[in-house]
Amino acid sequence: MTNTVTRKPRLLLYAVLASLILATNFILYRTTMFGPVPEGAVIGSLLDLLIILPLLTYFMVIRKRYSLKYMGVVILAGFAAAYFIVPQQHLSDYPFLPYLLMVSEGAFLLFELYIAYTVITRLPKLLKEYKKLARQNSFFLFNIRRAVEANLPNNNAIKIFLTEFSLFHYALFSWKKKPEIEYGMAFTYHKKTSVNAVYIMIIHAIAIESVGLHYFLHSWNPIVSYILLFLNIYGILFMLAELQATRLTPFLLTEEHLLLQTGFSKSMYLPLSNIKEIRHYNGPEKFSSKEQAEVFDARVPDLIQEKPMFEIVLHEPQDVHLLYGLKRKVNRVVLNVDDSDVFYHELQRSLHE
Repeated sequence: MTNTVTRKPRLLLYAVLASLILATNFILYRTTMFGPVPEGAVIGSLLDLLIILPLLTYFMVIRKRYSLKYMGVVILAGFAAAYFIVPQQHLSDYPFLPYLLMVSEGAFLLFELYIAYTVITRLPKLLKEYKKLARQNSFFLFNIRRAVEANLPNNNAIKIFLTEFSLFHYALFSWKKKPEIEYGMAFTYHKKTSVNAVYIMIIHAIAIESVGLHYFLHSWNPIVSYILLFLNIYGILFMLAELQATRLTPFLLTEEHLLLQTGFSKSMYLPLSNIKEIRHYNGPEKFSSKEQAEVFDARVPDLIQEKPMFEIVLHEPQDVHLLYGLKRKVNRVVLNVDDSDVFYHELQRSLHE
């Protein structure tokens, strides 16, 4: 709990400092507030964006929490910010920059090739493990994650690739699939909600915004317009993945564990031995920031969010799997299910056996 409390001010401070660095450099070159750009200002901006900002990201965000491999993405983002903020007439005085970018991209490409080589060499074992798990149920994300953890443990880069792979699987290649359960009891959690309407509304909003902003920004900066268009397309695919994953992954209760996957972005593998009790939820409708850090809210988005039906209290904190290999620990779970009476009865029976 202390780590969560102390982390939020650190992230807030990081956001403030990073925003100041980006804003001051943008104002220096893109406005006339400070008059002509002084000589040597470009060097200072490059130090800010290529050295200071990545170091700030490492010490305040990445250090002791995430793999050092993420620094490659941060440095590339610094290069992108430099080319976007600093006008080309100023960058042309420093012809070595394109070569630095080429070296960075080459290093990133080598890193990607290393990931591909690692996956290919372990692919037969990974597929064998996945097929073994898939015979029990059709829960793609759970099965592929367990297969990766068994054959490629402690590889954060693979976890990032796994998120992207799963996103495209759900968004593009799962429309004709249906949930298949050979072992355990499945409980849907979305049929009595308006979650499908919520995702469809968001997709429509993103699509309309993409068309309008793309044409507006294209006349100002084509590169920015295409970046925004790419992000909006990615956002639509993400919403489709959430919608499909919600349909294809009901909660699954077996004799050993409870699988809880809410859409595509968060899930939990919960051993029954770690469940202290399940009870009807009698708390407030909204959680405080302190409670949100301790609770896995396994409900789907709804137009009118109702109170959770059940609260599961744990003996020990349990990991919740988030996007890109991120995790957080919780000591409670709140959820809704469509067939609430059967779920409550079956989980109680499993806990007492």
